[in-house]
Amino acid sequence: MPTVDFLPAGMTVEVAAGTALVEAARQAGISIGLPCGGHGTCGKCRVRVTRGTLEVKPHALTSDEERSQGWEIACLASVASDVTVLIPQEVDASHPAWLDDVLTPSDEPERGVRELSPLGSRLELVVQAPRPADGLSDLDRLRRSLSRALDGRVPEVPLRVLRALPEALRAADGRVTLSLAGDDASLRVVDCIGGRAQVPALGIAVDLGTTTIAVQLIDLESGKVLATRNGYNAQIACGLDVISRINYAARPERLEDLRIRAVDSINRLFLEAAADAGVAPSDAVCGRISGNTVMMHLLLGVKPEYIRLDPYVPAVLSVAHLTAKELGLALNPDAMISFSPCVGSYVGGDITAGLLITDLVRDREDIALFLDVGTNGEIVAGNRDFLMACACSAGPAFEGGGIENGMRATVGAIDHVTIDRASGRATYTVIGGGLPAGICGSGLIDLLSGLFLSGWLDPAGRFERSRKSAHIRIDGRRASYILAAEGQTLSGTAILISENDIENLMRAKAAIYAAAALMLEQAGLGFDSLGAFYVAGGFGRRLNLDNAISIGLLPDIDPERFFYLGNASLEGTRLALLSREHRDLQKAAAERMTYLDLSALPGYMDHYTAALFLPHTDLGRFPRQRTRLRGGV
Repeated sequence: MPTVDFLPAGMTVEVAAGTALVEAARQAGISIGLPCGGHGTCGKCRVRVTRGTLEVKPHALTSDEERSQGWEIACLASVASDVTVLIPQEVDASHPAWLDDVLTPSDEPERGVRELSPLGSRLELVVQAPRPADGLSDLDRLRRSLSRALDGRVPEVPLRVLRALPEALRAADGRVTLSLAGDDASLRVVDCIGGRAQVPALGIAVDLGTTTIAVQLIDLESGKVLATRNGYNAQIACGLDVISRINYAARPERLEDLRIRAVDSINRLFLEAAADAGVAPSDAVCGRISGNTVMMHLLLGVKPEYIRLDPYVPAVLSVAHLTAKELGLALNPDAMISFSPCVGSYVGGDITAGLLITDLVRDREDIALFLDVGTNGEIVAGNRDFLMACACSAGPAFEGGGIENGMRATVGAIDHVTIDRASGRATYTVIGGGLPAGICGSGLIDLLSGLFLSGWLDPAGRFERSRKSAHIRIDGRRASYILAAEGQTLSGTAILISENDIENLMRAKAAIYAAAALMLEQAGLGFDSLGAFYVAGGFGRRLNLDNAISIGLLPDIDPERFFYLGNASLEGTRLALLSREHRDLQKAAAERMTYLDLSALPGYMDHYTAALFLPHTDLGRFPRQRTRLRGGV
């Protein structure tokens, strides 16, 4: 069988001739990112063959020169003979070298938690020794001791614990340590050991994102974060956005494939975190998972198809507690896994978790707006009296999708751009330094703003043809901007931004602005009524606020009203794992939130169309930008 060597990972596999290269990589533990779902339409899964050859289906995604250098499209390639394949860092979706939403272990273990009431704990008991003819079994005596210790509550004792119980009770003269998990109504014994446990009970908080997953390992006794691991969701090999994955999941075997990919991604990160902290995976007795509604369906293996079909009804919004074994997670098999409640088809538990680190779910009097920008833009507005939520399909442009040279915010991505007004020349910074491989969302916003404010781009997103610049390439009706010239990039080919790319960016920003404006309008409000504007997700970490406002992505309000939250979903999930107060707040927020379906509101298309210009057709909405434009700056 042919041998495939993968660089730079140094992994080797033997596969049957004719095996798809993507499958060979998977067998080697490498996930190749396939933004178009592996249909051979985007060309972003480029790999380089350094030895041997691949069989590749005909396509026009690479030039003759590129093919002569060994560049091929992975999703169109199969293995015919021994070959060595270099997987560029920006294509390897196995594990990111850089993520915008990285969180580090906290030095403030009870940050945001007034009183710890976690979903898991350890309990030491001395169980009465057996007596002849008292008619009590080991389980009866354990239950009596539990009832006394827990004010009459008697947790469920699963079979695996029952099997270990006789030896545990006799190992230290009836002294045992129990691991408990769950809320009052669903408390269960996760394990039972004789004597005293050497480590505290542990739990995990999981942010299950469409593109990335974050896992925190937490000491439930102190609330301290022991380790944090971030990685790509292996499902991205099956589609970049939730709609692509819903389509991919149409067949049962593909739905199962997506479920396994999500579980494997979480397990990989959890095991890495456990190794970082030097603890056994079985010491994790509970977990809390937050994700959008589609991700929850895919993790559970529940068909998500009806989420995208009228009347857009998901199978489940609030998931009952499950065990790690039921889900296939690598924690203690009887560990209790709980889920953040979702609100609607496209407003999920990641949003209700993120709200926990704002005052929107507490006693805020004035109006605030919460925005999480990703493939979908989820928006919540309100105060202590009401909450409204909606979602818009912004598309993957701000994550690099639909942009010819776009990429996620990883090493090699251009993340900041400035434009020289006179020449149109760009200067930029690259994540990790070195030569650029592409441009990520924050860089795209900077570029769009810089070209517009310097007069090289008109409000409709077309390059100014009356001015000449060596950095703008005009080819009839088509035009593109040379961000990085040939020989100055990682691949050696130029990084271009076309007018089609710019159109995709403007559609994305228009969708987000229009959704927020229309939702506020439904409540008789405008952006000027906001006391705070929260921006969640890694997107805000590198975002230049002025540039985002200048293109009409964000409203033109006082900059001091903007607050960046980072990975609000993960932080809120941690709070819910540790605190009954926050679990109750989250549940109450989900129940009182009004979910708006934008497709059912006739005004949305009017708002969207008006926002398809830089910054907007109504410059009265952007007074500071109007002043800048009139002043020629």
